[in-house]
Formats: sequence, structure tokens, C-alpha cells
Amino acid sequence: MEISRTRRLSLLALLVAVLVTASIVAPASAATRHAAPGGSGTECSPAAPCEVSQALAGANAGDEVVAHPGDYMASGSVSVGQGVTLHGVAGEPRPRLLLSGGPSVILYQGATLRYVEVVQPANNNAIYSLAGNVDQAVVRATDVTFCGTTLQGGSIRNSIVVASGGGTAICTTGSTQPLAVSYRNVTAIATGNGAAAIEARAAGPGGGANLDLVNVIARGGPNGAGLDLTTDSQGGPAKITATHTNFPNYRTFGTNTVYVDGGGNEGTPPQFVNPAAGDYHQAPGSVTIGAGTDAPINGAFDVDGDPRKVLTTDIGADEVVVAPAATTGAAGAVTDQSATVSGSVDPKGAPTTYHFEYGPTTAYGRTTAATGAGSGTSAVQAGASLDGLAPETAYHYRLVSANAGGATKGADQTFTTTAAATSPGTPPPSEPTAPPADSPRPIEPTAPPTDSPPPAQPFAGVRLVSTRLSTDGRFIALKLSCAGATVGSCSGRTTLTTRRRRTASRAAYTVSLGSARFSIGAGSQAKIRVPVSRAGRRLLSRVRRLRGKNTNVARSGAGQSKTTVAAVTIRRR
Repeated sequence: MEISRTRRLSLLALLVAVLVTASIVAPASAATRHAAPGGSGTECSPAAPCEVSQALAGANAGDEVVAHPGDYMASGSVSVGQGVTLHGVAGEPRPRLLLSGGPSVILYQGATLRYVEVVQPANNNAIYSLAGNVDQAVVRATDVTFCGTTLQGGSIRNSIVVASGGGTAICTTGSTQPLAVSYRNVTAIATGNGAAAIEARAAGPGGGANLDLVNVIARGGPNGAGLDLTTDSQGGPAKITATHTNFPNYRTFGTNTVYVDGGGNEGTPPQFVNPAAGDYHQAPGSVTIGAGTDAPINGAFDVDGDPRKVLTTDIGADEVVVAPAATTGAAGAVTDQSATVSGSVDPKGAPTTYHFEYGPTTAYGRTTAATGAGSGTSAVQAGASLDGLAPETAYHYRLVSANAGGATKGADQTFTTTAAATSPGTPPPSEPTAPPADSPRPIEPTAPPTDSPPPAQPFAGVRLVSTRLSTDGRFIALKLSCAGATVGSCSGRTTLTTRRRRTASRAAYTVSLGSARFSIGAGSQAKIRVPVSRAGRRLLSRVRRLRGKNTNVARSGAGQSKTTVAAVTIRRR
């Protein structure tokens, strides 16, 4: 074991010596450069993105490089220069840097890697950071025997790092000077036998490693440890301070190791959605939910872009978002053509919207516009005005609220519109009387001329072009068409759901996979990207194919409504 540790120190020292020779020149002003899979040229603009290495090569301190969604095949090291930020696009699928084995993603001092996935299939670091910053990243080192990620200073937060093959997930080695690394809301997993999740190592009389862990999950492999503290007994200390951190144990090697219990720590294993498939999001009921500590330094968003704090911050990279509550209230101000409906929404601490569904049956068919309900932790009032109703008609309605945790539907309520109102001063209709005997014979109505316009066609709504849908885990793509005979356009909302069974003895229940609004011109087609709900992401992470239902509530420019439903099959790309 000591032979492999010595070899590791030699490799790290050599890499540091090579990296620190780089010369970075700061520019006069910051710039934004764009990269895309298959990009080319040197323009690196939104209209003409370049290859990611080209975009980074032309970036200077203060610049940002935007990596658009997709897979980037990296045949050499991906170097993020001093003070440069490389990041994905918020709300879009996370871009993936697929290393070919050997090279790493290298972060120089002050560089930032944010909202990116890095996959390293070889026995080498996926990320090597020289006082850089890692945020909202997913890192997978699939065959490492040393360290999956090496942090020589800087920080890491809201990130998931997984190492398999016997190596440590995240390491810091101070050999020539003391190094400090800040961990905030990190999930570090090592799966190999005897492996540790996080290691602090001090080597040499001038070295040292000081790790500050807050809201961290650190789980090692079988016979391994959550934390390792190692020195060569020559001088500098290896120190780890753990606060509100979930880990099973820590190990020490050599002298001058220091472990500090900052309080709030726990040893009970967390529950993950599907660790066998590499999904280390928290499962409902995990001891890590709400067990962290709140602080602005934790950042605004978790690893997936959900709010970092929902009620109380969770331990680990993932923050569980709870579906909001929706309570349908009473209707009021009912007339022959309009009414107001009410209710209340509890956002449960996450950004939430609401709308009302209404119509003459419990199929509803019409919806109000989505309205923000905030991200508070108590119920807020909800309301909407319904217009264009038919007189003397019973209407059903309900309140629907939605956030990243899913959608909740309130109970069905009803109201009945009044009889059609008459204008003031209008005399009541009189009884018809027979015309006088000598009055001229009334002219019989004639058939309309043959060139009269045909009667208006009933609104057909929208049609799902294909029932075979695909998903990248963040969005589900589908295509809708609007009939050519439609007046104006087709606008409304498309929703994807599936049915699941809890147990053999309990009835099935509906899971909302996501929804999105659309507006399609008459006779046209449009591709719709439906954001996948948190519940949908967890479900799709466990299966390659999922059967579900697509419901489209559409309205024409003439105010006609139509709901269409189709069975669909969703496959992961």
C-alpha cells in the first residue's frame, strides 16, 4: 500500500511542476465564447460555435466559455485557463466532456467549471484543479486506482463525484505548501474495495492539507472509509473539519493528522434513487434530507439547478424538491358569461406556478394562464377570472400547482352560470299573431346562393405527430401539428404522464412527467421540448423505455377548445 502512495505523490508532484509553468495574460475586457459538439472555425459565436478546446484556447482571464448541450469527445487535456469560466446552459441538458483516457480537465487558479459532466474511463484524474472552482458538476472516473478528482486548493460545491476501480473519489495532497479546499454540498462516492471517498494528504516538511467539509456525503467502498487523513510524518498536518456531513468513519495514516467534528454529522447511510445505475440523487426518506445547514456560500442551486434551499438545506449535492399543495376554493361573481375562481397554493419552499382547469365536464378542456405563486413555505391565495362562458351551464373547475417536484391537483368544484341577461328597456317578446287576411303573402325563404361560404368547421385541436418519443433525461421531445382549417392558431399546454403501481395490493397512481405550453400556426407543426419533472427524472433513470399518456389541451383563435389524448412510448437516448 505504501508503494502505491509513494508513486501517487511522484505523479502529482510531476504534474504540478508541468502545470505551473503556464503563462496566462489577462485581457482588457471580458468576452463570451461559444462551443458546441461538432463546432468548427475560430469565430466561437452563438451563430458559429467552435470546438471546445478552440474556445478555451482563445479565452483570457475573466472570459466565459458557454458549452452548449451534447457530448464533447476530448482527445487531449481540456485546459481552463486562469480566471476563465467553462459552463453549460442553465435549464438545458448538461454538456458532457468525454475524455479518451489519459488527459484530464485541468483548472488553473481561479478558473471555474460549472454545470458540466466529466467522464474519465482511464486510470487518471477526471479533473485536476490548481486552486480552481467546481460547481454543479457530475464527475465519473470509471477505472481509477489513485484519485478520480484531485483538488489542489480552491473549492467544490453542489457536485457529485463518483470513482470506481479502487481509487479515492476526491484527493488533496500538499507536498510543497499547505493547501486548503472548501467543500459545500458535495456527494463523494468511492465504490472499490477499501477505497475512501475523500482524502487529505500532507507530504514533505512544507506540505499540508486542510479540508473544510459542510453538508457533504462521503461514502467509501466495502472495507473502506468516508474520510482518509494521511501524512508522511515529515511535517505539515493533514486536517479535515466535518460539519453536517454524512460519512461512516475516518482513517488516519502517519502522525500529525487532525480530525475536527464541527457538529451535525451523521453516520446512517443515505438512501439514493438508484446507486447501481449511478444515480446518487436522494430517495424519499433519506436521513440527509433537511439535515444540512443554511448559508449563502452554499450557492443558489443544487447539482440539477433546483433551489439549493428547500425548507432546510439537504446534505449532499442534490436538494429534494417537494411537490406543492393545491386547495381548490369557491367560485364567485358568477354571471351568465363569467365567474371568478379561487384557491390556495403552498409552494413548499420551491418556485411554483398555478393555473385553473375548467370546462363542462371533469375532462375540463380549458386552462387559465400560469401564474407565479412564489417559493414560500406557507399557503398563498390563488385566483383567476373565467370569461366566455355559456349561460345556464354547469362548469367544473380545479386548481393545479406545479414546481420541480411535480404537479398537484386540487379537488373538483362546480358552479352554474346564470340565465342570459337582457338589455334595460327591451320589451319582452310578444306572442305571434296571424297576419290580416288582406296582407301580402310573406316571401318564402330561399336557399343560400351556391357561392356562400361553407359553415365553420369544428376545432380539431392539435395532433401528436409520432407516439414514439425520446428523452435525454432532462427534456422529452415531441412534435404537434395544428389543422389547416383552424381559425388563427392552436395554443395551449401539452402534458405527459404515466401510471405506476405502488404494490400488488394497492391501486395504481399517476406520475406527472412534465408539461409545456405551445403556440402553433394553422397548418403548421412545431417541436416541443417538455422539461422532465423531478419525479419523472427519477423514474426515467431506472428504465430505458416507459409507456405513458400525452394530453393536449388546445384553444383556437376563435376561442374554441379541444382536448386530445394519445398513448406514447418514451425511450432514453
